[in-house]
Amino acid sequence: MPSQLRLVTPPGDQPAHLASVTTDARLRLWGAACCAVLAMAFTALGYERALRPILAGPLAAAFILWAAYLLATYAGKRGIRYTLTAQRLEIERGILGKRFESIELWRVRDVVFEQDLLERIRGVGRITVYSTDQVEPILQVGPVAQGKELFETLRDAVTTARKDARVVPLDSGR
Repeated sequence: MPSQLRLVTPPGDQPAHLASVTTDARLRLWGAACCAVLAMAFTALGYERALRPILAGPLAAAFILWAAYLLATYAGKRGIRYTLTAQRLEIERGILGKRFESIELWRVRDVVFEQDLLERIRGVGRITVYSTDQVEPILQVGPVAQGKELFETLRDAVTTARKDARVVPLDSGR
């Protein structure tokens, strides 16, 4: 039976999506795989008596727990989706339950792009959005693939939204 409730909007009122990205959490999967391999190696060394079982057991257990932690945080990271429209940056968080937030682009004060060495090698980056939003004045986006392109798209969208809203920045005298 189809749902009786529908959201009715005229065809021209749909906001254009400039970008839609999820966080890049592949490194957590690789870390979990490496921890699982190390746990199996320590278990095998303990069984062969190449390493004392009193040492091999706790080391294997520690690596299994670390792999489980990395897998759980992988799922949490993959449950975040960012959607950039011409008017706002929308954040959808959650796997089983969902939380939706949005930041109006005219409220954004500054956008910063960061990459450390490992992120540069992987081709991802982190974006920090500083805004006058009450709920989340500082928003960390990422790490996301093609972060530099998303940063430039976001920066241009903020400039356009501020012009459209006719926002005039006030200098606080600092």
